[in-house]
Amino acid sequence: MKNDILELECIDITVDGQGVCRKDGLVVFVKEMIPGEKGLVKIIAEKKNCAYGIIDELTLSSPYRIKPDCPIAYKCGGCDYRYIAYDHQLVLKKRVLEATFRNMGLDVHVNDIIKCDDPYHYRNKVQVPVRDHKFGFYRKFSNDIVEFDTCYTETELANNIFNDVKKIIRQLRTDSYFRHILIKHAQGTGEVMLGLIVRDFKVPDIDKLVETITDTHDCIKSVILNKNDREDNVILGEEEKVLYGRNYIIDEFEGLRFRIAFKSFYQVNYQQMIKLYKLARDLAKPDKDTRLLDLYSGIGTISLFMAGYCREVTGVEIVKEAVDNAIENARMNSIDNAKFYLDDARADLSKYLIDKDVVIVDPPRKGLSEKLINSLIKSGINRVVYISCNPATLARDLVLLKDDYDFSEIHPVDMFPFTTHVECVALLKRIEQKVK
Repeated sequence: MKNDILELECIDITVDGQGVCRKDGLVVFVKEMIPGEKGLVKIIAEKKNCAYGIIDELTLSSPYRIKPDCPIAYKCGGCDYRYIAYDHQLVLKKRVLEATFRNMGLDVHVNDIIKCDDPYHYRNKVQVPVRDHKFGFYRKFSNDIVEFDTCYTETELANNIFNDVKKIIRQLRTDSYFRHILIKHAQGTGEVMLGLIVRDFKVPDIDKLVETITDTHDCIKSVILNKNDREDNVILGEEEKVLYGRNYIIDEFEGLRFRIAFKSFYQVNYQQMIKLYKLARDLAKPDKDTRLLDLYSGIGTISLFMAGYCREVTGVEIVKEAVDNAIENARMNSIDNAKFYLDDARADLSKYLIDKDVVIVDPPRKGLSEKLINSLIKSGINRVVYISCNPATLARDLVLLKDDYDFSEIHPVDMFPFTTHVECVALLKRIEQKVK
């Protein structure tokens, strides 16, 4: 069958954005094919129960197919949906979400996705690999570097700084010393952090690079040199030095100011982050008597945003640098009803759950641990707001919680336009007869 040309119609789309076709009982996954399209598909791989193909010719094109604005859209692994009109991306993402929860046996309503008002140049964090004298992103499913001048998801300021850093490094002929270029852009204040990930701290002319780039861009308030000599795909190493300015930058939203350190997590879409946190607040329904627990609290963005509506807020986070940031952020904002603890949110956190009214969880893609789920069930907490960046693990965890908590809606937020990813928020309310 390999190299055969089949006439197929796309009837669905997968979680990773591949079109789904069927031919004589065989499922064929087709790269960059939109539901409703028909065409001739060349089979490039065959397995026992499915095959994979690429479009040879479209005989019926979707009205939602657009010409990508990015010249490397079909090469770079960054954007999955660059060829689909933005509003229709939301339709497809919702369709995938509905299938995800339905396939787990969950009867929930998926609301329309909260769209991004401006889906271009939204990403405030840039991580660009440097390899074989090339600066760019990895080709999908490959270690090949695809170079670029403008990334249409990164902020325009981040693009400009990246291009200038690249130009200076090439002039100095020191690109072989670098592994990644990292840029964080605090859009609320305009401050920028530049991270240089290197194999060894001894980089020729590093002072010239720092002096030139900071003279060119006075918005750069921090330059960090990070050493990573590991032989794997982990981006950041353990050791770092401040080459210029502070070891953090400051961002602000909703009247609050936040220190962001080099390794601290911060939402990459500034405008959608604000919508996400307001949605979480509205679902949590805090008041002056509410005692709220924020798990995976990071630098305290959700905790401190919620503190103004609550009696007290407790944050738990495993990254010490982030906890230190959170404590300083509370001080900087004169917030005295928020406390932060260094602990593992995957463990049994019963001691933090005592006397709490609401819990907010915002875990990484792997979702909640079984220990934490059991802690929540045993605690008797009435309201849990679950913020998830991975619908699959959210669905898995909801299955484990459904006997003790009621949930009827999923609230998606499009944090990552032109990709297959979507953030989801679910409100879990304790089933009364389960209260101990």
